[in-house]
Amino acid sequence: MTGRIAFLGDTLLGGTAQPLIDEYGYDYPLAKIRHLWAGADLVVANHEAPLTKAEHPAAKKDTGKKRYWYKGDPESAQTLAAHGVGVVSLANNHVADFGTGGVLDTMTALDAAGIVHCGAGWDDEVASRPALVTVSDLRIAFFSVMQRYQTYIDEDLYASSCHPGPALLDVGNLKAQMADLREQVDLCVVLVHWGRNYRPLTERQQHLAHALAGAGADLVVGHHPHIPQPVRRVDGVPVFFSLGNGAFGSPGRFHSARPPYGLVATVEVDRRAVTAIEVSLIHVDNSVVNYQPVPVENAGWLSGILTN
Repeated sequence: MTGRIAFLGDTLLGGTAQPLIDEYGYDYPLAKIRHLWAGADLVVANHEAPLTKAEHPAAKKDTGKKRYWYKGDPESAQTLAAHGVGVVSLANNHVADFGTGGVLDTMTALDAAGIVHCGAGWDDEVASRPALVTVSDLRIAFFSVMQRYQTYIDEDLYASSCHPGPALLDVGNLKAQMADLREQVDLCVVLVHWGRNYRPLTERQQHLAHALAGAGADLVVGHHPHIPQPVRRVDGVPVFFSLGNGAFGSPGRFHSARPPYGLVATVEVDRRAVTAIEVSLIHVDNSVVNYQPVPVENAGWLSGILTN
């Protein structure tokens, strides 16, 4: 038995798109791309913001660079579920933008919508737990983790024994968890927040990809840079280094020849293996598409991503 899983990049039906959503509805950001995953048994997205009614954002360290705060209305989770999103990763640098209460509100909203989540929790033990999902009789474990960044260590962002937050990437812990689950699941997928915003693939990402493959991952799907990065096999394991943005309620920063694209990836999976990969390119520069991503044809550019 095989299954088809679609993966979306950074996703937020809210943020600065909220006025358009208020006018046209929560379906608006997905209307022109939802057909790209219509044949999938499951859709997985990185939810790059809390879902909360909170009005007061959390403090962030002054790093000399502009900092950003995102959030969406809890109601948007119902729309994601209606469009097939069944799993979201929460291990990212924005999930706690509205404090620990915002993290808990997010989990509550997703639970109410029937969306399984991983990568954040009320403590580090819960945050590191995988989401276990059955897809066409295949049992799949999804792990969501975030690379160690000194800024976020300094801000005490990551989940700990005494407060909520995103799960810190710990290769040793992942290896032990995947080994423990091997008799119970058919596939282990790691959803990882890594790299640098609007920058090319880093040496650190490549090093971590080898480490995750060695730890037992069958598939690695990356987020955070907001632009697509190469799709490669690392020690035999398919790695999407970055899908870039999906439907994301932020203006974005696509100046200086940064590619205004995101990827929608669909994989066919069997026991212990990814058997096929399909990738679609979408235009996500909101100054052009007005918060409604559209498919684009750019075979040359996409070929470069797939062969780098």
